Amino acid sequence: MIIGTLEPVFRVAHLLLKPRTPVPEIVVEFFPFAGLSHTVRLRDGRLQVRLSDICAGAPQEVYESIALILLAKLYRRKVDSSYHRTYRAFTLRGEVQARARSVKIERGRPAPSGNARGRHIDLDAAFDRLNGQYFGGTMEKPRLMWSAKRSRYVLGRYDAVHRAIFISRVFDSPNTPSYVVDYIMFHEMLHMKHASCVHDTRLLVHTPDFRKDERTFAQRREARLWLKQL
Repeated sequence: MIIGTLEPVFRVAHLLLKPRTPVPEIVVEFFPFAGLSHTVRLRDGRLQVRLSDICAGAPQEVYESIALILLAKLYRRKVDSSYHRTYRAFTLRGEVQARARSVKIERGRPAPSGNARGRHIDLDAAFDRLNGQYFGGTMEKPRLMWSAKRSRYVLGRYDAVHRAIFISRVFDSPNTPSYVVDYIMFHEMLHMKHASCVHDTRLLVHTPDFRKDERTFAQRREARLWLKQL
């Protein structure tokens, strides 16, 4: 959907960032991205802007911030951090986050497939063991799977959209102590238990309650020492 009302916003942003250059033809449209993505391209004197339709109906100051952030990146300029804070505060609103999650499910990639049983370690067994020991058996089991790659950087991940826990395949080894896999699984289970929260326009993924619970893992020290040598 092409929208003419936002073209003046981008015209002003251009003039602020490049005051001594002609204003190109500007076309702004909402686009059904699978998330809060925006793009801008300058070709043959024409500025083509696509904004995520999740932002449709946003306040004027949000559009002004988006325009300055996008064009600053395109023109390799710097803008005041207040514009980033304004945009970040908008995206962290509850209703915007809910819409983004819904859109990701509707338009994003299909739910990943995988197997909880590795060559050496069964993630189902690890989850059940931890669920009984630390959560009183109250955690509803998500999809459990080993990652496609043997990542040493992303050790585990909880996908809230598809309700799945991924553990790096690098740990599916007879040399990996069971308490290490348990520690990583426990960490991702805590992401299921503790929702993220917004603090000072920042999204806190590891909240104080999350950190407090994480410290209850019996072999936390041993697991962290082993992981340092990975």
